[in-house]
Amino acid sequence: MGVADRVSRLTSAFSENAIGTSATLQALLIRLYRGDPEALAHAHRVALLSVRIGEELGMAARALDDLEQASWLHDLGRLAIPDMPGADPESLDGEGDRHRSEQVRAVQSITQGTPFLHPAAEIVVASRECFDGSGVPTGLRGDAIPFGARILHVADVFDSLTSLCIALAFTTESVNVELVRHSGSRFDPDVVAAWLRCSDEAPAAPVPWLSSRERRV
Repeated sequence: MGVADRVSRLTSAFSENAIGTSATLQALLIRLYRGDPEALAHAHRVALLSVRIGEELGMAARALDDLEQASWLHDLGRLAIPDMPGADPESLDGEGDRHRSEQVRAVQSITQGTPFLHPAAEIVVASRECFDGSGVPTGLRGDAIPFGARILHVADVFDSLTSLCIALAFTTESVNVELVRHSGSRFDPDVVAAWLRCSDEAPAAPVPWLSSRERRV
């Protein structure tokens, strides 16, 4: 099955399930990721981290909801456009950069018929932009990058480097050092600072999959 066919199949799944609540979104994603539980766990951890940072930065409730949904969706494009063999998911160089751009754009295409998810999809599309303008897909810079996307970028990189199998050697401390090193270039300094204030709360993968905000009540 080619990329266009996979995008079409995923688009139909979102349209046919009439996604209008966080619960229906979660139920669909559980089905879509049934063959890859670690990818599902990663999405959930990123949601927990993103919401925690957003709370630290004083985001409004509606914005936190959109950020949480974006976190659940942020890797959906990989179901349509799989990673290249041997690729480093955190590389921003050359072909890997373009490939990741295609993956995040795919999320917007897949959810185009689901108005409930449009704000979340806009966050996902901008979640690989860099604070200095060197990111993808459009080279947005600084405050031109949606606030939620700047948060999601930090949360995704942190969990990818500390929890995914390809990078088990990285500790929380070593990844935080890298986040600080790239603060102001790849990452929003305010977001990095907020993360450091709450980084001792990095979650394990929870079961069952509850809303990040429900789990903090």
